[in-house]
Formats: sequence, structure tokens, C-alpha cells
Amino acid sequence: MTEQLPSRERVRIALQHQEPDRVPYAIGGGPYGIVDDLYFRLLDLLDLGDPVAPFRQYHNISYHDDRLWQALGTDIRYVYPSAAPTSPSRVGATPDQLFDALGQPWVRALPYYYAGPGLLREAQSVADIDRLVTWPDPDAPHWTTGVRERAEWLRETTDCWIAARMVASHGPFQTACDLRGTEQFLVDMLDEPGFAETLLDRITTLYAQLLRNYLLACGPYIDMVELPGDDYAGNTSLIISPRLFRTLILPALKRLVTVAKEVRPDLVVMLHSDGAITPLLPDLISIGADVIHPLEPLPAMDLAAIKAEFGGRVSFMGGIDISHAMRGARADVAAEVQRRIRQLAPGGGYILTPANHLQADVPAENVVELVEAARRFGRYPLSAASG
Repeated sequence: MTEQLPSRERVRIALQHQEPDRVPYAIGGGPYGIVDDLYFRLLDLLDLGDPVAPFRQYHNISYHDDRLWQALGTDIRYVYPSAAPTSPSRVGATPDQLFDALGQPWVRALPYYYAGPGLLREAQSVADIDRLVTWPDPDAPHWTTGVRERAEWLRETTDCWIAARMVASHGPFQTACDLRGTEQFLVDMLDEPGFAETLLDRITTLYAQLLRNYLLACGPYIDMVELPGDDYAGNTSLIISPRLFRTLILPALKRLVTVAKEVRPDLVVMLHSDGAITPLLPDLISIGADVIHPLEPLPAMDLAAIKAEFGGRVSFMGGIDISHAMRGARADVAAEVQRRIRQLAPGGGYILTPANHLQADVPAENVVELVEAARRFGRYPLSAASG
């Protein structure tokens, strides 16, 4: 079958667990963007001219360039909030001392910014959560400036599937770890569950109202929303037990999914977690996740088995290895694309994306090879195209 469908229809069919003309692919979402250094090199390689204005400061993934997405032929375009509460937004006494809207310090460690000492690292009681953290007003207009205009513009000028990027870079669990310190918050979940639950509730209440306002601003023009992303696992196993996840984390995620579905019952909801999360997939599906990113290609993650067991109930994004294949030769990229399409694309339910952000060690030519291989090997029926 030749490539003939508009991108929006292609993605819609794939997410209905059917096979469109080819496997959809995307770059530029909240958890699978392009670092600035690679963006600049892609501009040179593709002769796209000068960089656009960054859409945020104090970050190493700062550019959202529709010229690049068009040149790469991506099937998804993005709306993004004009501000995020847990991203560095103001400078302290020195250029390397930054703070977010909660008052949490961030430190610069090139190429990224990382959460500094947690605001709540010495908190002794639930009362300290409100005393030490500056909880911003989620109804302030600056969070959604320009959102509706961009969403409407994308609907009118492209045939792409339109996704709303995350209202915050980190979800409730990761934000709690930033504020408290990861080790201490994990201890809290075991020894002080009341404190942990209250902190998660405060964070989720903020994010839920930000999300509601964001989606209302986006209006009828978007097709999918990314919920704020957390990481519940490392490369080999979960970092919290399934019991603790179900008791403390899952209710917070369910609240966010519920808000999205209340605003737009037809909206596709994407959840993100790095790592070996196979034991949690039934839980994420149970609360209404439509799409899960990224299915990292780890030894502890059997992607073909995951597709076989869960592929009829949820769709997947991701799969493409950024640690080895994307850093290698173009032939390595092509082989990786072919492998993931064979594992994840039969029957639809798959959007090919990087498993995480494309880093500075990725050759620009390999990004071009990624999308060319997706078109080359992703044509349905796969038996005739994927080799």
C-alpha cells in the first residue's frame, strides 16, 4: 500500500488497533524530544536556517520548530503550556542557582538542570508541606498563554495528529522525590505513608487543576494529551513495590486521567514511565491509559511478549533505543527500526518514537535515517515491507 493517508487519520487508525497505510512516527513530544545541540546540527544538515525562539528557558530541550517536524515528516505536532510549575523559571544569586514556581532549587549540571536539595528534606510534619512549599495558583492565566491559538493554528494548517505536551515535566511521584529527596520519599512511603499521601495529594491537586485549565484552553483542537511523566523503574526492576504503587501512586494518576476524560471524553491519554515497568502495565491500563511510552528496549523488557499480552488493550509509543542504535551507524538505526516494527506494529497500536530524548551524541544523519527507515519498513502489510 502506498502512503496515502493524512497523518491524523493514520494515527487515529493505529490507535484503534488497526493497520493504516504505514506505522505512524513522531519526534518532539514531552519525553522524546531533541536536545539543543542536536537541534542546531539538524538545522544545518537540512538547511532550515536560523533557530526559532526557544519556548522555555533554563533547559537543554528548548526549541519546538515546526519547520523541523515538517522536514522530518512527523505524524504528530504539539501544543505546549506557556509555563510549567516544576521547571526552573527564575535565577537566584548566581546564574547557576535557579528556582521553580514551588520555590524548589535547581542546579545546573551540563547539559541539564537537576533538582537541588529538596525544599522538604527536613520536613517533620504534614504542616511543613504548606509552610515550606509555595503552591502556585493553577488558575493564573500565564500557564496557558497562546495555547488555544497554537492548537487552532495546527488544526487549520496541518493534517497532523495534535498532542498537548505535559503540563509539568515530572508527575506526582517524581515531584515528591524532588521536593523531599528520592531516598527520603521512598522511606516516607514505607514508614510515614500519611505524610507521603498528603504530599502526593497536594501535588496532584495542583496538576489536576493545571491540566483542566490547559485542556479547556486547547478546546476541541487536540487529539491527545501527555500526562506528567514519572519513572517507576530502573533498567532491571521497579524502584517501588507494586503494592506501594497501587496504594499511593496509582490513585494520583487516576485523578489526572479522570480530569482529562471529564474535559474531553474522546481524548487519548498517554502515560510515561522509563524503565522495566512490565508489572505495572495492568494497573496503568486499568485507570484508563490509552497509550504508554516508552517501552525501553531493555534486557528486562520483552517487547514482543508485552505486545502479545497487552497490545489489544493499550497502544504503545517508543521502543527505539537511544543508547546504542541511535549513536551508531545509519545501518544500526535502520536495523533498530526494522526490529521494533516487527515486534510492536502488527495489528496497529504502535507509534514509533525514540524511547527517550535524542541526545547530543546522536549524529544528525541518524535522525534522518530514523524517519526514512520508519517510512521504508513501516508500510502495511508488514510482511511485504519490513523484511
